[in-house]
Amino acid sequence: MPVLKAAVLAVSLLLFALPSLAVDYAPYHTVAEAEAALREWSAKHSSLTRLHTIGRSAGGKNLLVLEIAGNGPVPAAKRQAVFVGANIAGFHNAGTEAALDLIRTLLTSDQAKELLASRTFYVAPVLNPDAHDTMFAKVRYRREGNDQQVDYDRDGLFGEDGADDLDGNGVITRMRIPDANGTWLPHPDEPRVMVRADALKQWKGTHRIESEGNDSDGDGRYNEDGPEGIIIDQNFAHQFPYPAPTAGPWPSHAPEAKALMDFLLARRHVGLAIVYGPANNLLDIPRSLGGGGDLGTTKFKIPASAASMLGFDPEEEYTLDQVWEVAQNLPFVQQNNVTKEQMAQFLGAGAATKLEDDDQKLIEHLAKEYKEALKKAELADDRPGEQYRRGGFTPWLYYQYGALALELDVWGVPPVKKAATGDAKDEPLTLDRLEAMSSEDFLALGEEKLGAFLKEIKAPPQFTAAMAIERVKAGQVTPKQMAQMAKQMGAGAPGGGSAKPGEDDAPTKRAREILTWVDQHAPEASHPWKSVTLSDGTKAEVGGLDPFITIAPPMAILQPAITVHTSTVLDLAKKMAQVAIQDVQVTDLGGGVYRVRAVAANRGFFPSHTKMAARAQANLPARLTLEPGSGMKLVTGRKSVAENRLAGASGTMAAEWLVRAERGATFTVRIDTDSAGSDQKTVPVGKGQ
Repeated sequence: MPVLKAAVLAVSLLLFALPSLAVDYAPYHTVAEAEAALREWSAKHSSLTRLHTIGRSAGGKNLLVLEIAGNGPVPAAKRQAVFVGANIAGFHNAGTEAALDLIRTLLTSDQAKELLASRTFYVAPVLNPDAHDTMFAKVRYRREGNDQQVDYDRDGLFGEDGADDLDGNGVITRMRIPDANGTWLPHPDEPRVMVRADALKQWKGTHRIESEGNDSDGDGRYNEDGPEGIIIDQNFAHQFPYPAPTAGPWPSHAPEAKALMDFLLARRHVGLAIVYGPANNLLDIPRSLGGGGDLGTTKFKIPASAASMLGFDPEEEYTLDQVWEVAQNLPFVQQNNVTKEQMAQFLGAGAATKLEDDDQKLIEHLAKEYKEALKKAELADDRPGEQYRRGGFTPWLYYQYGALALELDVWGVPPVKKAATGDAKDEPLTLDRLEAMSSEDFLALGEEKLGAFLKEIKAPPQFTAAMAIERVKAGQVTPKQMAQMAKQMGAGAPGGGSAKPGEDDAPTKRAREILTWVDQHAPEASHPWKSVTLSDGTKAEVGGLDPFITIAPPMAILQPAITVHTSTVLDLAKKMAQVAIQDVQVTDLGGGVYRVRAVAANRGFFPSHTKMAARAQANLPARLTLEPGSGMKLVTGRKSVAENRLAGASGTMAAEWLVRAERGATFTVRIDTDSAGSDQKTVPVGKGQ
């Protein structure tokens, strides 16, 4: 790390004890500083590292990957590998800092020495260099696109309507314009927060929301065609979101995406991939990509010719599971070893969109460990996690490349913990508080206070406080169930609406929670609404949060989260699959003929491949091979046997051969995989048997 950058970080860490911190992104690395650090490390640790330039960004900047591997019995290119890539989103600079910290730890920590003897790491701290430095620009905004020209509004022009800093505060925030047909309205208690209108809840909109800027091209839309280009994290092959202009005309059109795919496809030994980006797969387990169902459960019509051959009605819809139940027993399927996945392609069922069950169970287990690590470090383990998107790098890594792929956001605004305010009986009663109450706390409210509350939320008159108390005493209902029933009945305001806009609205609660955190820790990041006049004379207000504060906090706050994530990556790397020859037995059958039986096992916690990789046939299967030495000949059995996947910790595969051998001859049994390592054992025949 450059000396100046290290000094700034040290000062930031000294400020950690202070109650509030100014918005200062100086401790974060620019593209040039990150590249300088990589070259410095590569030169200083030349025996452990190799710096790859895998391509150039659309703007001509280097795409760098640092390979890190120690000396070990297996060459670096053949041992299990971990890929860690950061900030492909363009605005996730916190990920870059986490990736650089991982490199520093791998190169200088004693705990990493043993790991580097059996693992290879590929770390790419800046995957979207064209957008990365927008954090440090004179006018800050969240940028995702590279420097390719894209006509976002498809009017034949490029970059003619970008954002404008209307209030001159150096950041692009939000803009609200009074509009009787608008879909937003200010929160009555917190005017900095805008709430979505909801007719059912009688929340009438008063404004429309835009990003800050003029309608520079006069088409009635704001900032819809800025100077940035393709969003790289939408330009990968799985569930490519065509025809969205942000994604580009086809997968890998962005040079950054193509360079990444080329680099990884040439290195099939990567079994674990971590993407530091806006989503978090361990706080929020990946749901269906794009909102669709799983390939096995989504219904579709079978083409007429195939339906006739399979005996299905071409006018009805079936799931792939229903089709496969019939098709797997057909002679042509069995004779040609047709797989379920090949059948899906033949029928045009579409791409997989959900985790395989086995993979989901593994991720759920890892999520539990991850949350425990966060809690131990006094970091929030209960904050929301985002989902990755169609065409993203992470889903490509999982669904197409075949790695166990996780996206982690490193840090997010923690939930605000409300301090106790004395006797709980004196606190205002709300449906949310009622839902969290124990039966004892509920009964302690008393009939008078409970009756007033029921009247306030406009509960049905026949539902009295006395009745509620009796039912809770008898165990017929809990306070939580009572609150949930009240919400379902629309309790809260006349006509079923809530008393206040946003009162029971989760996004609004989260927005207020974020504001509370910002007010406590980085108040300068909050910009109150300020009146402006647009170039066309429209009156508006601009305001909101610094665009980076919710994902890139002051370095003193980010550092503990970085430390946890570096430890998490190292722990995951230790859990990777590791195949080994477990047992070899040789039985003398007489006449120079021997039976050889070998068993290979997976000694790692992870399976040799994900279930999705096996399903998509993304990797070569595990191969158990007999290599006869001099004076030996294979009599029966195939030289190699294959197994698509070895389960974690307990997965085994076995093979048996008959060989004819001279006494004293030797043979070698070996197990080979793409991403779970390899092993071999040489055994003599005859002598010593």
